[in-house]
Amino acid sequence: MPIANLDGININYRIYGEGEPLVLIMGFGTPLSMRIDQVRFFKKHFRVVAFDNRGVGRSHKPKGPYSTRMMAEDTAKLMDYLGIGKAHVMGISMGGMIAQELAINHPDKVNKLVLACTYAAQDENSGDTEEVTRLWRQKATPKRFLSAMASLSFNKPLHRYSTGLLAKTLHYS
Repeated sequence: MPIANLDGININYRIYGEGEPLVLIMGFGTPLSMRIDQVRFFKKHFRVVAFDNRGVGRSHKPKGPYSTRMMAEDTAKLMDYLGIGKAHVMGISMGGMIAQELAINHPDKVNKLVLACTYAAQDENSGDTEEVTRLWRQKATPKRFLSAMASLSFNKPLHRYSTGLLAKTLHYS
């Protein structure tokens, strides 16, 4: 299991495939292991760099709070650590917000930017429901937050199943 020590923060990462680099930035609470299907596809065409953001999976979990800008800096430092000057960058969900910070603050590191199921800001105009916004403000547990997010995306039986599966996968149950 490769670990990069980036100024005292250990970041768990994997590299798959060959070709131009594609940095895959995960979303809220999502370890790289949950994106293996995407990695399987992309590694046929790219050298995929997948990693756990700080506070997630096997990466270091320093005391918070964390910000998307902080995680974008982690991404830039990981690219430097791996000797990647410029890469395609794909951000998924919160990873998209991190990817936007990376592109804004380190445009020389981003070849092409792909933003998947994300938005530009977490504010009153972001499109979140009142319930999700309230949970953010209350600093809800990851399980409650994931449950609320899943309820927006799935029908009730699939919601119950997916919330339980996510909680077990992320060790929150």
